[in-house]
Amino acid sequence: MDKATPKADIYKANLDRAAPLLAKLKDEGIGHFIDGKVVPAISGATFETKSPIDNTVLAKVARGNAEDIDRAATSAALAFKSWREIAPAMRRKLLHRVADAIEDHADDIAVLECIDTGQAYRFMAKAAIRAAENFRFFADKCTEARDGLNTPSEEHWNISTRVPIGPVGVITPWNTPFMLSTWKIAPALAAGCTVVHKPAEWSPITAHWLAKLAKDAGIPDGVLNTVHGFGEEAGRALTEHPAIKAIGFVGESTTGSAIMAQGAPTLKRVHFELGGKNPVIVFDDADLDRALDAVVFMIYSLNGERCTSSSRLLVQQNIAETFTAKLAARVRALKVGHPLDPATEVGPLIHERHLAKVCSYVDIARQDGAISAVGG
Repeated sequence: MDKATPKADIYKANLDRAAPLLAKLKDEGIGHFIDGKVVPAISGATFETKSPIDNTVLAKVARGNAEDIDRAATSAALAFKSWREIAPAMRRKLLHRVADAIEDHADDIAVLECIDTGQAYRFMAKAAIRAAENFRFFADKCTEARDGLNTPSEEHWNISTRVPIGPVGVITPWNTPFMLSTWKIAPALAAGCTVVHKPAEWSPITAHWLAKLAKDAGIPDGVLNTVHGFGEEAGRALTEHPAIKAIGFVGESTTGSAIMAQGAPTLKRVHFELGGKNPVIVFDDADLDRALDAVVFMIYSLNGERCTSSSRLLVQQNIAETFTAKLAARVRALKVGHPLDPATEVGPLIHERHLAKVCSYVDIARQDGAISAVGG
């Protein structure tokens, strides 16, 4: 929509857009996507995905286990034989088609992401476009995927080359699931690898959409597979499966440690983006208004549920009182509300368990003598 469109009109348009999408989801449910087809779990098991907005059930989702992972990994291994041999220029063309498809459905993706995760529309609208940009960036790297080095010397001649490693397992988080999944899946496909994707069980909806869009864009069957389920079942089976040669994971450090141990017997390569405790540090020579902008964004954007979120603010002592007062005023003015409302800056947290975890840190702070300047 045009930037001049009133926010109330955008809010209504988002609600109107969401209604048929949600009705279809509830009616059809979400299956695994294996070998180019939507299929139920082999066991027939399902689980419910709920919206953090009001805890309503959005859809029943196939609950995968080791059998489903084996089916997907076998499909990915068979597809790898032909996908790795496709000319880089053709892979580039196909990945650009996926980017086109994402852009064509960006509004639908953003609305579904908001409802499934509680993230504010002002951020998710941009995240859908960023996902398309990820595919375009890595599509243009396809022609470099096999580049090697020629390093002759007086005694010998060294030649190195790069080849796709094989089927890759991708495990993605619940905070900005669609964009982050493209960040891992697109480079794997560009390199000539196939993928088995296990999205977070708290936000499975848009992963289902990505697999279908890739299929419609011409990605061959078996190249991108999606298996839904829980970490201790589908996730562990993926990290231990012998056909999976590498794991790309975004999430907490404890889980990353477990994945590394689970993949060790089969010598899996790993690519981890794990949790951190990032500080924002403000010195007295800073432009305080710009520093306030940065602090509010880094701590409160994406509901504070971002990989690069800042969990600590350190302020030079001689400006601490002034800066804290200004920050408290800014935080009081943040709009908490429905994620589809473009005026909303902070939406509901993803899940009851996560809410309890966040509240537990507030309790710890109080026990340690902290004073709540706002909320609490």
